[in-house]
Amino acid sequence: MPPRVRILAAAAAGWLAFAPPAASQTASETASVLAAVQQRGTVRCGVTYSPGFAANDASGRPTGFMVELCRALAAAVLGNAEAIELRSLSKPQEFAALEGGEVDVSFAQTSWTFPRDALHRIDFGPPVFHDDQGIAAWPRDDGKPPLQAGGVTVCVPAATTSQRVLEEYAARSGQSWRILPYPTWPDALQAFIGKECAALSTDRALLTAALRAPDVPKPGADIAALPVPTREPIAPLTGSADRTWVGIVRWTMFALMLAEEKGVTADNAAILRTTGGSEVQRLLQGIPEVAQRTGLRPDWAYQAITQVGNYGEIFERTIGERSPYRLPRGPNRPWSSGGLLYAPVFQ
Repeated sequence: MPPRVRILAAAAAGWLAFAPPAASQTASETASVLAAVQQRGTVRCGVTYSPGFAANDASGRPTGFMVELCRALAAAVLGNAEAIELRSLSKPQEFAALEGGEVDVSFAQTSWTFPRDALHRIDFGPPVFHDDQGIAAWPRDDGKPPLQAGGVTVCVPAATTSQRVLEEYAARSGQSWRILPYPTWPDALQAFIGKECAALSTDRALLTAALRAPDVPKPGADIAALPVPTREPIAPLTGSADRTWVGIVRWTMFALMLAEEKGVTADNAAILRTTGGSEVQRLLQGIPEVAQRTGLRPDWAYQAITQVGNYGEIFERTIGERSPYRLPRGPNRPWSSGGLLYAPVFQ
C-alpha cells in the first residue's frame, strides 16, 4: 500500500499503537493522568494527519513534527519514546476527546484562541509552532490571477480558525468566493488535489508541507500568505482536571526549547549533564523536589532530549531543511536568535 494510502487508512482506523494495548481509562476514573499513563505504559496523543507533521514514512512508521513531540513526552514520563498511541482527531472531536479522557494530550495543530480556552475544559501548553494563514490556488488557463475571478471556490477544513478568518476576510474585502468547508484537513487537501475547488486555505506551513510531500501529486499551485495579517500559535492541549499533568506537558515542551537555546543536543547531553552551566545541569539532572512532587523521574528532560532531540533537531529533520518540506524556521527559533520560542527559568 503506498504511504499516502496508509496515512489515510490509519486516520480512518483512529488509533496507532506502539505498545501493547491497554484498557481505556478516562480522567474521571483516576486522580492522576501520570499514574494512568504509567500503569497503561503508553501516552495517548491526538494528531491531525498531514505530511511533515503526522504521517507514515516509507516503512509505515508514523513520524512528523507533532509525532516527535508526543515521543518526547513519552520519553519524559515513561523513559521510552516509542511508548505512544496516536489517534486522528478533527477539531470537533479534539475537545470532546480531551474532556472525556480519551487522549492524554493533543498535538492536533490547534491554535490557541480565547473562545477555545474559555469555553472548553482544556488547557493549552506553550505554543510549539508559530504560523500564519496561507492560501494555494490553481493557475487559470487564461493567465489571470486565480483568486480574482468571480465565484472562486475555496476549500477549507471545517471548525477551524482558518475557516473563520477566510469568511471574515471575504466579507470585508467583497470577494465573491464560495467557501467550502470539509470535515477534516485531509478531506480538504484531497478535494483541492482533485480540483474540486480552485483554492485551498489553512495554516501556511501545513499547506506548504502538504503540497511538497513526495507522495502527493504535484499540483503546480501557487502558495501565498492570506492578504491579511494572521497569527496561528499552535499549542498542545490537555484536559484541565489534573494540574500536575498540565504542568508536565507544558514543561516537557519548554525543556526541548531550552535545550536548543543552550546548545544541548541528543549527542552532547550526556557530557553537558555534568559539565554544562548551572541551568543546563538542572535541566539534565533534574530538580529533586520537583520530581518527587510530580512523580517524574529526575532525568525526565534528559530522557526526552537524548531519545528525541531538542526542538531544533526535531524541527529540522521533520519539516525543516533536512526534510523534503524545507520549511524555514521563521519565528520558530529561540528568542535569543530572534524567534518566539521562550522557556521560563529551570530553577
